[in-house]
Amino acid sequence: MKALGRLAVGRPRTVVAVVLALMVLAGVCGMSVTERLSGGGFRPPDAESFRAAQILEDHYVTGTPNVIVLADLPAGAGTIDGPEAASSGARLTTELAAVPGVRSAVSYWTAGSPEFLRDRDHTAALIAVHVPGDENAVERVTERLITTYRDRDYGPLRLRLGGAAVGYHDATVQLAHDVRLTEEVSLPVVLVLLVLIFGSLVAAGLPLVLGLVSIVGTLGILRVLTEFTQVSSYALNLTTVLGLGLGVDYSLFVVSRFREERRAGRTLSEAVTITVATAGRTVLFSASTIVIAMSAMLLFPMPFLRSLAMACLSVTVLAAAATVTVLPALLMLFGHRIDALDLRRAVRRLRGRPEPAPRPLEAGLWYRAARRVTARPIVFGGAALLLVLILGAPFAGVRLGLTDDRAFPESVQTRQVGDVLRADFTAAATSQMDVVVDGPIDGPRLSALAASIGALPHARVVRVMPGTQGADIVVMPDIHDPYSPEAHTLLTRIRQLPSPQPLLVSGATAENSDIDDGLTQRLPLVIGLIMVAMLVLLFAFTGSVVIPLKAVVLNTLSLSATCGAMVYVFQDGHLRWLVGDFTATGVLTAPVTVLVFCLAFGMSMDYEVFLLSRITEEYRIRGNTADAVAYGLERTGRIVTAAAALMAMVCVGLAFSHISFTKLMGVGLTLAVLMDATVIRGVLVPALMRLLGEANWWAPGFLRRAHRVIALREEAEPAEVAEPVPSA
Repeated sequence: MKALGRLAVGRPRTVVAVVLALMVLAGVCGMSVTERLSGGGFRPPDAESFRAAQILEDHYVTGTPNVIVLADLPAGAGTIDGPEAASSGARLTTELAAVPGVRSAVSYWTAGSPEFLRDRDHTAALIAVHVPGDENAVERVTERLITTYRDRDYGPLRLRLGGAAVGYHDATVQLAHDVRLTEEVSLPVVLVLLVLIFGSLVAAGLPLVLGLVSIVGTLGILRVLTEFTQVSSYALNLTTVLGLGLGVDYSLFVVSRFREERRAGRTLSEAVTITVATAGRTVLFSASTIVIAMSAMLLFPMPFLRSLAMACLSVTVLAAAATVTVLPALLMLFGHRIDALDLRRAVRRLRGRPEPAPRPLEAGLWYRAARRVTARPIVFGGAALLLVLILGAPFAGVRLGLTDDRAFPESVQTRQVGDVLRADFTAAATSQMDVVVDGPIDGPRLSALAASIGALPHARVVRVMPGTQGADIVVMPDIHDPYSPEAHTLLTRIRQLPSPQPLLVSGATAENSDIDDGLTQRLPLVIGLIMVAMLVLLFAFTGSVVIPLKAVVLNTLSLSATCGAMVYVFQDGHLRWLVGDFTATGVLTAPVTVLVFCLAFGMSMDYEVFLLSRITEEYRIRGNTADAVAYGLERTGRIVTAAAALMAMVCVGLAFSHISFTKLMGVGLTLAVLMDATVIRGVLVPALMRLLGEANWWAPGFLRRAHRVIALREEAEPAEVAEPVPSA
């Protein structure tokens, strides 16, 4: 760290020039990344449903329909059985089947007029289209179908498109719009807050530089990754939010320490070197908490979570690297003007107010709050704990699953098609299950198996399609929600049927079941690895085994409260108006919930490292736990609160998304950050540390000896002069 500080002091222009050149390269590389992102990636590649889909694509003409064309007639234009409508429908079906990339197209008019492919009023019918291939190939074909047929009239028929593949396309388009909306909503407010918190325009511009470096660099990395693996379009939103948020967080801590060193009488070069060796060190190991959490997410088999983990890893590593390279170089170049263009000073002069005099630490808000809490730790800690438990109570009833087109607002056509199917059709083409008999089977046994499936509750239509090495038994249930308990019960019963050959089931219900299994099987391992790594990291910072355990317990409580609020709002549908109306489906989107948990845990530990690093240093100086908590909280409280407020402002921009699970991500991360920075850091941490007293610093003798080797702490003694509290 000292070497990095000396590099920034000795060659600041070279550092800035090199980083600028790398940014230009990454920007050019990342320009086309949006064209290569995927809207799906939720299904584990080794899942049963995936293998069934592959067999269908390799050996059968048809497959589970992923594009649904809803063809309806205007009011008073007759029925779909009329000559003109029937002729147009049959011709359209043939035309769709001939589109390059389409494997099959089956409609009401070409399949013998089955009732499950028409509505109850005989004014609308379905064309079920199957587009095979990986998600990039499916996206290309789907985009062609949307451009050609969506919102078009075909003879007397009016066409609307829906289905899983169309939903993925619409999600990608909507997310690109949401990124722009997030920037339009969050950035102006963030800019104002940056000026109020940092004081000067010069200092307020530093977080934007860090955010820009990490975001542009990550886009370049994601573009390279698309050549080797599937990258979710949701990575774009997360990159923007996390890049800007971490840029604000890390620059706050570094600039604050730099100002301390300057006020203590250090020269510019000394202040930069000491800042990198102290606050820079803390930033690196704080960033490592997010890296640990996101690295553990790579263990999940879903490409969606893996690509988001890679995006988070990239943006976090780049933000931390820029903090200890670019930021010190900029401080060396502009540090003597760090307080230039101070708008607060200009406002005070206009109002005739004097400059605020430096105040001792004992007069600070967070010092006084810590003293008040530590004076009555049971009262304050008990009240805070009760609040956390009340907020977390709904989490006991959490139900994880996937969402369907109801994640979109009613203005999106994919949602409109889904609503029509649920309301007006007796069976649901979007809930179709394909039961693949994976091996040779004779006619009588196949007929008996199909009859057994047809006898199950909700198996409305069963069609048998024999193959050369097995068969495809198409099951059309009368369940319009493929993720409902009834659909999962039907799936379980099909999988449990006796069969001479293995039965592999594909379709939305089977995919949802496989995703749940993939998450639940890996989640204990992921959580365990995160916990162990966090304990080791915090032990390296504090030399205690008690403080890391306390931190993990409190973070778990904080996340339980956050998840409880998510269940109350997004699963149960309460207080929807607070985040913009959406459709509550009775489940939390499983991959997004896991992402929020892992990312929020890493970010919470990020703040924990900053707080504990100062508390530990104060304890080494003062030798008293209560004093260490009060002085450590005063030195970091305002900074952590400001960083959390800015991070929350960035994250809350996601709540303005038009996709419900993107709202879920934004609200979940915002609540986690605010809960951690206020109730946990402001009340529960000082209360519990006061109750534990000197036991906070206990560790067995062999661990104390190990800590002398791996200790991670800020080496310089902090200055005793407090920074003036902004008038804002």
